[in-house]
Amino acid sequence: MASNPDAELLRALMSGAVAAPAAVTSNRLAAALGARLLAADAAARSVRLSFVPGEEFLQGAGVVQGGAVSAMLDFAMAWACFTVLPAGQTVTTTSMTTNFMGAAAGGVAVEATGRIDKPGRRVMFASAELRAGGKLIASGTSSLLVLEAG
Repeated sequence: MASNPDAELLRALMSGAVAAPAAVTSNRLAAALGARLLAADAAARSVRLSFVPGEEFLQGAGVVQGGAVSAMLDFAMAWACFTVLPAGQTVTTTSMTTNFMGAAAGGVAVEATGRIDKPGRRVMFASAELRAGGKLIASGTSSLLVLEAG
């Protein structure tokens, strides 16, 4: 498996080689969702991303479709894992639960915060929240399998 360009972007931000906010161009879905990397903290094992989902992610009632909301949470949880994984390792989501508390309007910025709840050598457990204007839209938890990337 090739190295993970998302993890490389996060490491570049953490080292100061890339300034925040950094547009996420390493991943086509994240780019389509308008993802920007805002902050990453290895000590806190957390990451903050913003997204501005466009109208292609809206469902019939004019709000962001649940799968897109879940994808934003999934990005936040995986990227939180990248804050502590060494180069040469990546993660893949093995299980994920999403809880929806509100609706996200299309074209409006939302912010996702992801954190590692329990790190592990083979499996990591993470959680994330998605907020719009401070209002909680959704939360999620996941288990992620640690893989060798190179």
